[in-house]
Amino acid sequence: MWDSKQLDALAAVASQGSFEQAAEKLGLTASAVSQRIRALEEETGFPLVTRTRPCRPTVQGQKLLRYIRSLEWLERETRNELEQAGRPYIWPIATNHDSLESWLLPALAKVAETENLLPDIQADNEEHTHKWMNEGRVMAAVSTRAQALAGCEVHLLGYLEYRLMAAPSLVAHYFADGVQKSSLKRAPLLVFDRKDNMQTEFLRLYFGLNAERCPTVYIPASAPFYQAARLGLGYGMIPDGQGAASLAEGEMVDLCPGKSMRQNLYWHCWPAASPRLAALNQKLVAAARSLLQQP
Repeated sequence: MWDSKQLDALAAVASQGSFEQAAEKLGLTASAVSQRIRALEEETGFPLVTRTRPCRPTVQGQKLLRYIRSLEWLERETRNELEQAGRPYIWPIATNHDSLESWLLPALAKVAETENLLPDIQADNEEHTHKWMNEGRVMAAVSTRAQALAGCEVHLLGYLEYRLMAAPSLVAHYFADGVQKSSLKRAPLLVFDRKDNMQTEFLRLYFGLNAERCPTVYIPASAPFYQAARLGLGYGMIPDGQGAASLAEGEMVDLCPGKSMRQNLYWHCWPAASPRLAALNQKLVAAARSLLQQP
């Protein structure tokens, strides 16, 4: 059996990103945390964290962290059952920003109607949220990746439909003669962040255009991204859930009618360590499917 204090040290270093911050969280010295990690590495026979800034769990460390998170969940549930105090369950989840801005919170609210839970949400690019699971930092994640991680379950939730949109003022300035490769290269392109490749894929697929040749405006948040498009700061891919009303009211223009990109979303979760966790996953998947478009 691994020493619980050593496991706590590993979890703290993984979550805080450094031995110093982990030590502060645990009320120890950095040297004591380092000694506990080293002892655990000697016990397992593997390096568990990288000695970089920030510190990151190794592949073996990620596997051990998944075990630690499972223990934490079981402990919470057992304490709740023993004390019968109705304590809420803390549910660490990773999601992409557009899901957080649209369907995820209503889905969680549906689950919370019958389950006492407190979501602990981390937001990242939809192609990178699974890394949070791989590092053992969350119990479930929304991702565009259909392939499950080793030992993980994956469920198709539905999809978001994205269209290339712009404000009428920007259309009048840059696209008065139509949406063409030349005009797309001159107009400012809205991009979420350096991980975002949706605009890149759309322009390559429908216009054979390299998005790197476009002047780019980075807006790393979903609601401000949409606001930037409405204000005419640039054109970009907007999900129907955000843009449909503005299209209908003439506040936004679909630059390429009939052309869109469909983004399938998947729920990745570790096999349930308890009936309670299994129920949470099942109810979340059902709620999401009622809110998202289905294939």
